Amino acid sequence: METRPDGSIIVYIGITRSGKSTPVKEVCNKNSRVLAYDPKGEYAQLGFVECETREQLWQALKNTTGPGKIAFVANSRKDFQFWCDCAYNWNRQKQAVLVAEELANVTNAGKAEDNWGRLINQSMAFGPLILATVQRGQEVDKGLMNNASALHIAQHQTDDDAGYIAGKIGVGMEMIPREQLRFIVWRGGKGVLIRNGQVTFANNKPKFRGIKAGSNRAVPLSIEKTGRFKGVEY
Repeated sequence: METRPDGSIIVYIGITRSGKSTPVKEVCNKNSRVLAYDPKGEYAQLGFVECETREQLWQALKNTTGPGKIAFVANSRKDFQFWCDCAYNWNRQKQAVLVAEELANVTNAGKAEDNWGRLINQSMAFGPLILATVQRGQEVDKGLMNNASALHIAQHQTDDDAGYIAGKIGVGMEMIPREQLRFIVWRGGKGVLIRNGQVTFANNKPKFRGIKAGSNRAVPLSIEKTGRFKGVEY
């Protein structure tokens, strides 16, 4: 039987156009087997196989037993729950990256329900890398927040939203980014792993920079296929 490392979940929180999806797409570029829930059709534009119906998604996954990148372009709770069921089983078949975009539209802020709850609570033994995005910390369900391996926190617009997430992770509100393309990375039990993070672009390719825990100097950061930044202790 195949031996797999434990799965991990990284949650990306920030307002629209804050840059929170930039590292997600970089991780997708570094992996060969990816399934995205893609309500805006962004991943379809990156060369993913685009599926707009449940039948198309089921057929695409059935035909993809090895490498493949598939995006389900849908925007309803029922479609999302169907995607979660497919994601759970496709990852059991072979380890995959699972991207869930814009969760506030399809999940509750309370307990993770149904197939979504099963995916984030019961699939970790099968080694998925789950990358989830949401615009506000208040919109993250408890199961996702509690199971997250790390939070990637991008720009917050209001004091209420910044104050909420600051209180949730136990840092001063001044730590929460308020500018576009800025970020911090936090993990429970470890605290802030990267502060004053920034994304810049050169020739349409993103570059990351930030201050690692225990340092006072900003350095270039390289993102790995695991979603983690190289040289940062998670």
